[in-house]
Amino acid sequence: MKNLLKLKNLYTLIFIAALAYGGYYFGTQNAETSSSNKTLELTTVAIQKGDLAKKEEYNGTLRQTDSKVLNSPMSGVVTLVPKEGTIINFGEILFAVDNKPVILVEGATPFYRTLDLNSDTGPDVLQLEKALVFLGYAAEDFIPDETFDETTSNMLNALYVDYKIDTKSEITPAEQVAINLKKTEVENIEDTIADGGTSLAQVNDKKKKLDDAKETAIEENAAWQQAKELIEDYEIQIAILKDPTNPITAEKMKGTGVVELEIKDYEQKIEEQKRIQNLEKGKESGIDATEALAIETAQKAYDDIVKNYNEGVDQAAELAKAKEELEELELASKSETFSPTNAYASKTPIIVGSYISDVGSAVVLNSPLYNISSIGIEVVFQVDATDQETVSLGDSVEIELPTDERVPTVITFIDQVVTQTQAGEFIEVTLEVLNPEEIEAYDQAPVKVFVTTEISENVLYVPVNALLALAEGGYALEIYSGELDSGTFEGESGVDTSYVAVEIGVFTDGFVEVKGNISEGQIVVVPR
Repeated sequence: MKNLLKLKNLYTLIFIAALAYGGYYFGTQNAETSSSNKTLELTTVAIQKGDLAKKEEYNGTLRQTDSKVLNSPMSGVVTLVPKEGTIINFGEILFAVDNKPVILVEGATPFYRTLDLNSDTGPDVLQLEKALVFLGYAAEDFIPDETFDETTSNMLNALYVDYKIDTKSEITPAEQVAINLKKTEVENIEDTIADGGTSLAQVNDKKKKLDDAKETAIEENAAWQQAKELIEDYEIQIAILKDPTNPITAEKMKGTGVVELEIKDYEQKIEEQKRIQNLEKGKESGIDATEALAIETAQKAYDDIVKNYNEGVDQAAELAKAKEELEELELASKSETFSPTNAYASKTPIIVGSYISDVGSAVVLNSPLYNISSIGIEVVFQVDATDQETVSLGDSVEIELPTDERVPTVITFIDQVVTQTQAGEFIEVTLEVLNPEEIEAYDQAPVKVFVTTEISENVLYVPVNALLALAEGGYALEIYSGELDSGTFEGESGVDTSYVAVEIGVFTDGFVEVKGNISEGQIVVVPR
C-alpha cells in the first residue's frame, strides 16, 4: 500500500486544468467578439533545457538534536542561569555555582582531568588550546598542540582574569613547605652519595625531624607555651631559693622570713600561669593541612632512609626521582591550573531549555540544572517500505518549513526495522538540516519533505499550466512566433501562435518535461 501522505496524482490535476484551458482556446476561436479574449490574462515563457528531478512529497517533523540534561560539576549554590530559550554560543557562560562560572567551549572530548604544566599530552589539551585561540587569547603565530606549556598557562591566566575566575597569583604556604622539604630530601641524598652511603647519623636525623614535626603539629598555642616557660623559670627560682649551698640563698636566709616570702610569691605565680594554661589548652592545637603534609613528608623520609640503611638502594635513581618530584612541585606552584569545572565542551552552541534548579538552589556534584539541546536540527519522516530503495544515506533532500522557506538537508539515518501501522508498513528516515543557524524553527514543527525519485537529464521543460489538452487526446503547446518583449501576451491565438503536439515526461515543482517538434528558447503562451 503506497504512503497516503504522498502528493496526489499530478496527471489527473494537470489533465483537468489543461482541459479547461484547452476548452477555452478551442471553444472560442470562432467567436467574433473580443470580450472573451480578456477572460484569461495570458503570459509568455521560454522553453527551458536542463535536468528535471521527479520528487515525492512526504510529511515530516522537525526537531532539535542532542536533547539532554545539563548537570553541575560542583557543589554549592546556583548563582547564575541563563533565560530559557537563550542560545549559548562558544565563550559564553552556561551557569555559575558559588559565583564560579562555567564556560561553553567547542569540542567533542569531555574535560575529565586537571591540566597544568605537569600534565601528560592529550587531546583535551589540544581542545583547550583551540578554545583559547577561538576566544582570542593566543598570539597570531600560536599553533595549538597537545602539550600544556607556559604559553598555555599564560593564556589561561588571561582568560581567568576576564571571566573573574580565581587565578594562580602566588605560591601557597602548603606548596612552599612541600618544595622546601623536597629540596632537603634532594640535598640529603646528594650528601649520602658523597659520603658513600646511608649512615646511622642520617637515620637519627630523619627520626628527630619526624618527632619535631609531630610535636610542632600538636603543641598548644603561643599563650600556653609562654605560661609553660614561665612555670619552668619559676620552678628553677624556687629550687635555687631552697638550696642552702647557694651563696645568694645563704645571704637571704640571714633576714628572717625573706626566703619563705619569695618562695611563696613564686608559687603563686606558678598557680596563675597554670590557670592561663587551663584556659588556653586546646586552642589552635589541631593539626592543619600544612602540618599534616609536613608529618607525612617527614615520615616518608624517615621510612626511606631506614630502608636504605638496612637494605641499601640505588642512590642515583633515588636522587633522579627526588629531583623530578621537586621539578613537578615547582612547576605546579607557578602553573595556572585548568579544572574540568571551568568549562563544558560541546560540538555546537547550546539552547537553554526548562529549569530544574533555579538561582538560589543548593546543588551537589552532578545535580541537574536545566534541559539543553544543541542548535542542530533534524527532520524525521516515514517512507513506504516498498519505496525504501528511493532513499540512501548521504542523499540530498529538500524540505519546506512552515514559513514556506525551502532548505537543504541530507539523509543521515535509515531505520532497518519496518514499522507496522494500520496504514501500512513504513521505515523511518532522519535528515540533518545543513545550516541550522540560518533558519528559525520550533521543535516538533511540521514540514514537507521532497525526495527525488527520478532525474531526467538535459531535457526540455515548461510550466505545467502551459500544457493544452487536445480533444483527440494528448497535449500540445501554444507556440508564439513573435518577439518576447514582455511577460504579457497581447497577440491573437491561432493567428500569432501555432499549436505543437508534445509528449510529457517527468513532473516536478510545477514543471513538466516535454518532447516533440520544439526547441529550447521557443516562446510558449501560458495562462497566468
